[in-house]
Amino acid sequence: MGVLSLDLFVAALRLATPIAFVALGETFSERSGTINIGVEGTALAGALIGATVSFFSQSPWLGLAAAVGVGMLLGLIHAIWCVYLRSDHVVAGAAINLLVTGLAYFLTRVVWGWRGTSASAPILNPWLLVWTMVALVLISQIFLFRTPWGLRLRVVGEHPKAADTAGINVYRTRVGYSVLNGALCGLAGAFLFNNLGRFSVGMVGGRGFIGIAAMVVGNYRPIPAFLAAYLFGFVDALQMRLQDVIPSHFSIMLPYVLTIIVLAGFLGRANVPAALGKPYIKEEG
Repeated sequence: MGVLSLDLFVAALRLATPIAFVALGETFSERSGTINIGVEGTALAGALIGATVSFFSQSPWLGLAAAVGVGMLLGLIHAIWCVYLRSDHVVAGAAINLLVTGLAYFLTRVVWGWRGTSASAPILNPWLLVWTMVALVLISQIFLFRTPWGLRLRVVGEHPKAADTAGINVYRTRVGYSVLNGALCGLAGAFLFNNLGRFSVGMVGGRGFIGIAAMVVGNYRPIPAFLAAYLFGFVDALQMRLQDVIPSHFSIMLPYVLTIIVLAGFLGRANVPAALGKPYIKEEG
């Protein structure tokens, strides 16, 4: 019981932040009908470009803007592949993950002279991004379920043909929320960089995929998804403290084991949008 303390719960909130950013972004994307497993690579790109721009400009604010910008770009690329070119959503997301990982190794070698890590760079206070995440979760919950724009988004993900008939542009909606997803994943990467002060290829560490799991557990709703992200963050914080009690290779497994258990238990119970992952072809005439 000595492991449990206020510091543990505070650390859990901090560790939950990148997971919650990803879960929130993927909630918007999947509510519109687009799956993006490239969130892992997008968060990594946000951390990489954020660190690079912050290092050369000596401005953490420019680094933050660059992280969001590259996330939006990758979200747009994924949307073009999936919405307009009708590529397989999972394959397109996997391609982004592979592309960014290769780019990270290349860019760190070219810029800093060593593979996979960067030098230290100016950073923002990570708690600024923590409270930004909390505010965005609350705003998003209201937006999705208390505004006409949220209703239009949900209709596109459930019945795109009906949305089209009602005058809602399905293609633009899906592209727009894919770009928003990228921006939020870029913020996740920016948090990871600002929390550490430097970039490392392994710094995302599966949090993108855990964010997808949090979204599923949250049943595509922002506040429940945040609570699920907090649970994962709590387990991550707990395993760090348990390393003095149990062998570290067992404690490090805890967040990933929990992810598998949670997905196995909740995936079939989630109210998955009916048109998720299905290309929409507008009928002419």
